Amino acid sequence: MPVQSSTSRDLVLTLMHRGDFNYIAPFVLSLKKSGFRGSTVVFTSEVDELSVAQLRSCGVIVIPFHFSGQASRQPLSRPWPLWRWFFSTGAPRPAKLWLAHAVFHLYYRRHLLYLQFLDQHAADFDRILLADGKDVFFQADPFAWNWTSGVHFFLEEAAHRMGDCPVHREWFRRLFGPSFIESHAQRIPACAGTTFGDMAGIRQYLHLMITITMQTLELDKLGGGDQAVHNYILIHKLMDNITVHENGRGPVLTMKVMKESDLLTNAQGAVVNGNGVVVPVLHQYDYFPALKARLMSTLQSPDRIAVFDTVPLAAGPVRAAA
Repeated sequence: MPVQSSTSRDLVLTLMHRGDFNYIAPFVLSLKKSGFRGSTVVFTSEVDELSVAQLRSCGVIVIPFHFSGQASRQPLSRPWPLWRWFFSTGAPRPAKLWLAHAVFHLYYRRHLLYLQFLDQHAADFDRILLADGKDVFFQADPFAWNWTSGVHFFLEEAAHRMGDCPVHREWFRRLFGPSFIESHAQRIPACAGTTFGDMAGIRQYLHLMITITMQTLELDKLGGGDQAVHNYILIHKLMDNITVHENGRGPVLTMKVMKESDLLTNAQGAVVNGNGVVVPVLHQYDYFPALKARLMSTLQSPDRIAVFDTVPLAAGPVRAAA
């Protein structure tokens, strides 16, 4: 299937399970408005035909796949010790990948889908962004920054430590054992919701995400546990060419644990870093209702007024940059 019809060799990959176009409209429309001229691919499962048509009308390449569970639930993963044993054997890798597609939760399976796509289209693209579809908003072309080769990881807020977060503690305990989180409790977590890289780096990263997931201690009922695998790669330095960005000092701002008073905006209402530069990618912006409403309003037009609901501005302003 030909996919490279855009004017650049940049690629954004995301995934959507259930929901309608409203679910992913801010992602798609803000990316389209940002000046991005690459290709956008959305893997869809149980998405209605109208929403698929709306995605395609925005220039999105839609690749349907089948997933019958919930994002964080996959009944076939319950006998995980058996599957883990099989993954550790000398069975052919295609057989292991086939089983992984059947038993991985959606958070883990997306890496299988992305890698399969990139293996087929390695010659078509140079730079890739892997991003969550629900809570990412683009204020500028996500690739218009001082790019370097390899893979780019993005830390959360410096005050947020792995050991202080019950969710991170649970992810790491279940996947890698209690001693792992205790050994790294003071580390700032890197967020798995946004990962940039060149083709070689992202393919290596996805291969590691899949291979490590196959050997985790536990997988059942762990939505979002791929965050632990993502950090495992970084902690153990399993890749040679990794760039780590402090939050707010790169092209991504990871916002969930930030305070609203710490957010800066310019005269146009765009979120900026401490130097007044517009941050291209806002991740988890939806935790700030006033900011979300403001961002949604920038996407409104007479023919698009009912695409999604905005949140009232009553939550209070985000402070302007000095």
